[in-house]
Amino acid sequence: MRQGHFQDQATGQGKRARTRAALLDATVAVVAEKGMEAAKISDITTAAGLANGTFYNHFTDKDEILREAAYGLGLEVARQLDAEMVGIDDAARRVVTATSRFIAILMIEPDWAAVLLGSADHLPGMREEMFRYLRGDIELGVAQGRFNAEVTAFLLDQVAALIAVAIRVQLQEGADPAVTRQVCESILRLLGMPPARARKTIESLGPA
Repeated sequence: MRQGHFQDQATGQGKRARTRAALLDATVAVVAEKGMEAAKISDITTAAGLANGTFYNHFTDKDEILREAAYGLGLEVARQLDAEMVGIDDAARRVVTATSRFIAILMIEPDWAAVLLGSADHLPGMREEMFRYLRGDIELGVAQGRFNAEVTAFLLDQVAALIAVAIRVQLQEGADPAVTRQVCESILRLLGMPPARARKTIESLGPA
């Protein structure tokens, strides 16, 4: 198995940290291949080239390693998005920028998509954690008068569903900036922005 995100982060650390990282990277690979529900601890240790007993020196069960893998990838994506959002104060532009970059990152790292999308569906607490930044930007947009929507769990679920569909379609059919722009416009309209203004906001950002 090629070295992945967690092993890159563990470079120069001790053997225990490197072994833990290898298990986390193996988890990402196995979930990408089999899905979160079907992945087994034995699959993870095999992919990592480690004995089953080694797993329990680092994690208590499958849910623990799934959570750590998802949180670790989520933090890395958030770090990259934060760098893109510096200086963007308008909430509509923030939502479009974050959505576009999130999709672009997962096109580059499709295994991450399997973990992050799967964790939102299967791991308690991950959905709320992933929605935290989105909720903040939508609430900012309401305060700025850019959005006309009540920020509820159902609204966040709808936005997340649009993003997930855009990711899955492009993973299957290839990256398509037009799909990303279409989903961004649909999100702005879902948030209560008039169609013409939503389209103008997307166009003002230039080519995808």
